[in-house]
Amino acid sequence: MKKLTRTISGVTPVAVMTLPMSCPGQCIYCPTFLDIPQSYTPESPAAMRARQCGYDARKQVELRLKVLTEMGHPTDKIELIIMGGTFLAYPRDYQNQFIKDCYDALNGSQSVSLEAAKWLNETASHRCVGLCIETRPDWCGEAEIDGMLELGTTRVELGVQTLDDEVYWLIGRGHGSGEVVRATALLRQHGFKVHYHWMPGLPGATPEIDLALTRRLFSDHRFRPDGLKLYPTMVVTGTELEKWYREGRYQPYDAETMINLIVDIKLTVPKYVRISRVLRDIPPKFIVAGLKDSLRDVVKQRMGERAIECRCIRCREYGHRVRNGWQTGEPRMVRLDYEASNGREILLSFEDENETLFGLLRMRVQAEPIAGLENNRHLAIIRELHVYGPEVSLGQQSTAAAQHKGLGKALLGEAERIAAEEFRVPVIAVLSGVGAKEYYRTEFGYRSQGDYMVKSLASG
Repeated sequence: MKKLTRTISGVTPVAVMTLPMSCPGQCIYCPTFLDIPQSYTPESPAAMRARQCGYDARKQVELRLKVLTEMGHPTDKIELIIMGGTFLAYPRDYQNQFIKDCYDALNGSQSVSLEAAKWLNETASHRCVGLCIETRPDWCGEAEIDGMLELGTTRVELGVQTLDDEVYWLIGRGHGSGEVVRATALLRQHGFKVHYHWMPGLPGATPEIDLALTRRLFSDHRFRPDGLKLYPTMVVTGTELEKWYREGRYQPYDAETMINLIVDIKLTVPKYVRISRVLRDIPPKFIVAGLKDSLRDVVKQRMGERAIECRCIRCREYGHRVRNGWQTGEPRMVRLDYEASNGREILLSFEDENETLFGLLRMRVQAEPIAGLENNRHLAIIRELHVYGPEVSLGQQSTAAAQHKGLGKALLGEAERIAAEEFRVPVIAVLSGVGAKEYYRTEFGYRSQGDYMVKSLASG
């Protein structure tokens, strides 16, 4: 049966799980099961599919394409999501082969190299318009950045969890907030979209500390992620945290406390952030203590009772609001500027009078150079261009959707104008998904340069 929300944000997500390998982290809350990648449980849907395919990346992608097609979903604009342990801690040869196999599955043919597979995907029937990798802040240095660019990565999810160094030490995380600052800056400076995993309720925290740290996320320019996954701490069977719980050394927040905290966190999050999850997808049978059911609906109900709305991107997306019965108006362009990691971030969006979001563009203007780009001492880099609503296949249009109606073109045109006229930058770059490069090349005159699409601007 077709699940409408699966492609309601404009792309088709395809999750692929890696082979179980040892993780560099020893976090006390992390699930650890035999023959399952670290942090996952045996009965999570992605893990069950991966085991069915023998953790073969190509077979997993082919299976998902088949199922999604049979369900009636478009599969020409794919966002690959790599799941497993700390992928960037895996051997580099394995990383390259795994991602190549994903591209080969999308292309329907086997290429001789990763680069050949990426090139073929630029015009394939199933194009990878986004590639997401999860990693730890201490596994996100220059070498890892170069590797992710080579793979075609566009979005990185950092396991940040908290910003309290004492909590980091208590839970055995193995890094501190300094690594978060460095990883965030490197990712943003290279054009990646930066999302954080955020865990209220960890040992050593309180609801007041969690809320104060969330506020710091967005008041301190060194952080300010583009997206959040809210993962309230749960006690999972077999973990060190379960021992602490059994011994009375740890007690998770009760449901009412966590619900109220998530409401307050949602009210704290700026409109340039997307909250994509509000609870980890762990089957209840593996949860010893803590929340077991999704919080999204109950939090929405609680906010409705208080006559308040979450302003995050997901809650304002055109597709979600139409599905929920909202009446939408005429979109107009809106601009939001803010500082982050020693650069200027500019968010351009199309919104109606109720802030319903039809599309957005994230552009960064910075002085930091990017290796391999010409005139790179002062440049603008587009980190995201996304038109929301139900996905519309390439070359088609729909009166019920926002895609393919010129919104993306208008956003890109305004970004180029701002970069040239206001900041006098000589070149604008885009870190696009492999499958989106042809769009920038044929529609807007960009050309490939290294891992980016670039365009010279007439300034002055």
